[in-house]
Amino acid sequence: MSRTRVAVVGCGHLGAIHARLLAARQDAELVAVVDPVAESRARVAAAHGCRPLAEPRELVGLVDAAVVAAPTGLHAGVSLPLLESGLDLLVEKPIAADVEEARAISIAARRHGRVVAVGHVERFNPAWRTAVARVGRPVVVESARLAPFTFRSLDVGVVHDLMIHDIDLVLSLEPGRLERVEAQGIVATGGHEDAARARLVFDSGLVADLSASRINPVVRRSLTMWSEAGIASVDFNAKTVNVIEPSTAVRDGSFMAAAVPPAERGGMKERFFADILPLDTVAVADANAIACEHDDFLDAVRTRRQPLVTAAAGAAAVEIAARVLEALDTTRFGKTAGGRAAGTIPLYPRRKTA
Repeated sequence: MSRTRVAVVGCGHLGAIHARLLAARQDAELVAVVDPVAESRARVAAAHGCRPLAEPRELVGLVDAAVVAAPTGLHAGVSLPLLESGLDLLVEKPIAADVEEARAISIAARRHGRVVAVGHVERFNPAWRTAVARVGRPVVVESARLAPFTFRSLDVGVVHDLMIHDIDLVLSLEPGRLERVEAQGIVATGGHEDAARARLVFDSGLVADLSASRINPVVRRSLTMWSEAGIASVDFNAKTVNVIEPSTAVRDGSFMAAAVPPAERGGMKERFFADILPLDTVAVADANAIACEHDDFLDAVRTRRQPLVTAAAGAAAVEIAARVLEALDTTRFGKTAGGRAAGTIPLYPRRKTA
């Protein structure tokens, strides 16, 4: 098998992970890493025996493909010239900082016939894939993506940093047109929103309640889906899935809780999640989701097929994120100079969302 020549643009936390995983592959050759900070690029390049470069344009002619793991605000500026020069790209999420730039990358990918994958890595989480296969088409999605403050990704708020993962997962369910958005947020660290809650209502009837925070004391990444087939709860960190499915008696309507004689209720209560609504903890194969993302991207580069998460899908997630930010009512922690509470302040222009 011929090895695909690859590079990583951006040597921060996530870029270093991409570089390490790519350097270990048999079907790829990590040729170079790119970062404007000499110390950062030298450290990662030395770890993997590749070239340290200062500018993305130096990759032209050296590699076939690149991972763009630069700060979000630089994604379009890095990606568009590389696409024009003939490189295929895996662009970290979000694909761009705003809707216009996201669409520009998607259009450029089509115009130049390049593969562009977007790093919505939870699509490759085996727990997510297992849950979707078990629960079918959901009518309710509820997610919580919470983490402590890290001082990373300060160029965007928590909607683009964390919530966008779950926005992408919801969109992958093909919920239809977004009809209504309600959103609240908190600013605690002086910049963009640090915590947000959003309700997304789609014309298919699906309702998604999404929570994200980067000022939470502990890490939590979970998602629950309700459907006629049952309830699936996913823990993305632990890679576990719990599924509650209706028994035959529930499905055919013969079970009526009120009709159970009082003398039998104690025993039935003990067996409820075995006999009435059986609970199944599903075994999920262990897998590195970023490595799986690389598998998909490199295969798409070799075969010229579309990746699992296309540029168009990445742009669609950014569009929904923009709708959330437009609807966001934000409370700022702390007091004003006059000593009064800051209150609720819309950070972004509001528009009616039907």
